[in-house]
Amino acid sequence: MFYLLLDILIYNFTPYLSYFSLLNINNKSYIYNISIALLLDTLITHTLPLNMIWFTILFFSKKYLFKFNYHNFLTYFIFNVSILLLYYVINNILFSSLTLSSIINVLIINSIMIAISYKFNNVIIK
Repeated sequence: MFYLLLDILIYNFTPYLSYFSLLNINNKSYIYNISIALLLDTLITHTLPLNMIWFTILFFSKKYLFKFNYHNFLTYFIFNVSILLLYYVINNILFSSLTLSSIINVLIINSIMIAISYKFNNVIIK
């Protein structure tokens, strides 16, 4: 829930785009992820089924397809950054324009948060 609060604050009060709630896919249950997706859909994006579909696809693909050792920082970082970029690029292609500066902005802000979250969540990463 902390990542959702950070997303709402950063997304609404700064020019930066944050997708910290995608980090919950690593260590939370499916019900928790769907409830976060519903809150994101209703509070931030106002596109009701979109985040629910994304979180479902990402949760089950991580659970059944991507069987990596997420305790390794490089694997954790590359997996989360690739999910973030995939999410951002596809959503921007669907709903708005895509610029290099916005991709770099999203990549820098969210990469810092991914590195910090690895440090704090290393013990509970599944």
